[in-house]
Amino acid sequence: MSTESKTPVVSLENAEVYFEDSSSIFNLFSEPDTVHAVDGVSLDIHENEVIALVGESGCGKTTLGKTAIGIQRPTGGSVRYRGQDIWDAKDGTGQVDIPYKTIRRSLQIIHQDPGSSLNPNRKVIKSLSEPLKKWQTDLTREDRRARLLGMLERVEMTPPEDYAERYPHQLSGGEKQRVALIRALVMNPDLVLADEAISALDVSLRIEMMNLMHELQDMVNTSFLFISHDLSNARYVTEKVGGRIGIMYLGELVEIGPAEQIITDPRHPYTKALRWATPDLRPGDPDRRPDVEELPIKTIDIPDPVNPPTGCRFHTRCPEAREACKQEQSPPELIQIDHASEHEAACFREYDNHQYWNSPDDESNENSRQRHTADD
Repeated sequence: MSTESKTPVVSLENAEVYFEDSSSIFNLFSEPDTVHAVDGVSLDIHENEVIALVGESGCGKTTLGKTAIGIQRPTGGSVRYRGQDIWDAKDGTGQVDIPYKTIRRSLQIIHQDPGSSLNPNRKVIKSLSEPLKKWQTDLTREDRRARLLGMLERVEMTPPEDYAERYPHQLSGGEKQRVALIRALVMNPDLVLADEAISALDVSLRIEMMNLMHELQDMVNTSFLFISHDLSNARYVTEKVGGRIGIMYLGELVEIGPAEQIITDPRHPYTKALRWATPDLRPGDPDRRPDVEELPIKTIDIPDPVNPPTGCRFHTRCPEAREACKQEQSPPELIQIDHASEHEAACFREYDNHQYWNSPDDESNENSRQRHTADD
């Protein structure tokens, strides 16, 4: 990871994104429920860095990603691009040192389904030319075509003249994803959000696409915010380039750090559960005894984001939970585990002299242990 600039490319501070859920028939004559999609997340993304956000469906990772690149307005907190508040720039309020059009051009996205993000009635060369025509008006048609043919060849879509004239339906899933990658990178952005960008590909193509991201990152000097539900993919895309993995749970960032430490020394019980549940990461797992086959989590049911649990939001599923975990007024904040590596976790077990250590076991954990003892 390069940190030549002390100012992060993108910085989120206590970012919140709340949605009103009025879909229920019971809300027709009452106030709509509020969904806490992102709840008080702070995160700095540096130059040439790769960060992977991992978590279950509905944990808020995609919403956080869209907030980071300025296409989702936060309900609270701030989102800054190189120190400039993105929404002040868009609204023309406060001090604006960086124009919004510059910010918009510098923050790009690769969608989960590239097929639906490409115009079916436009050839590849036409779709790829549009951002260049809009933002680099000094380029001639021949200049644009030469640049795009070069990028098609760079991503091994050869002969590029052939692929340039194809329509999206004439491309495979992997080829569509490469076109989407080119479109995101053609403007030399500072940050690209890859939103589950490889989830629809088979394993071999996933590795190929992640390797391609690494190669193009070196070429254009960009950062990636990689969204995934697969911890092994997150490890692959971050570990080779010294990136970080962030673990999200119910709208909160509960752990973040270098890939190797997240995998080999997870500190949050939810991170441990994710690692246990990832087959590629199971061998040699020190927390997994040979005779224990059950997932180290009390229930697979995720609490309602409209009414999240008090205290630590994971306590309803956590096998390590004690009464203090649910009695706290606020959830635990990220605390630094290793100052040298920026490994942080949000768990009361990491707090020195916290009342957790003198607190009785959570009643549901005790009942669970009694059931297992009786079964044995």
